[in-house]
Amino acid sequence: MSEQHTTPADVVRAYAQAKSRADIREAMRHCGPDVVFETIAFQAVATGADEVARQNTAFLRAFPDYGVELEYLVAADDLVVGAGTIRATMAGSLVGIEPTGRSFALPFACHWRVRDDLIAHERFFFDFHRMCEQLGLSTADAAARFAAWRERAEAVAR
Repeated sequence: MSEQHTTPADVVRAYAQAKSRADIREAMRHCGPDVVFETIAFQAVATGADEVARQNTAFLRAFPDYGVELEYLVAADDLVVGAGTIRATMAGSLVGIEPTGRSFALPFACHWRVRDDLIAHERFFFDFHRMCEQLGLSTADAAARFAAWRERAEAVAR
């Protein structure tokens, strides 16, 4: 069971801080068992704590210095909306894309649904094209790699 937090925004802050430390186990303590994690830029949806943990682990393997700088969080009931800057260096491969060793710094927006002191849903937005541009990647090639990765994941799920 998750430790009790004062507000849904506290849950999100604790989750973001754990991810910024690449501490997936701690980040997942703030998520419900049926959590849904959408990364809009990658057109990716992970459902359930195990799948979300796998996706986060793969992402942090590629970007081990990933960090979130929150500019604001606003909460209304179980909805928390936030924005800020994400930064990371591509040190490992991701969905078959070889690392470039280059970094990105991108504005992001996100919203979370928090129920019973646990994140139930995260929807994460950032600019895929700007990420690719800063990493020295072809947007079209990277998009094709993500499409192939999604197709493989869907085939395994069937």
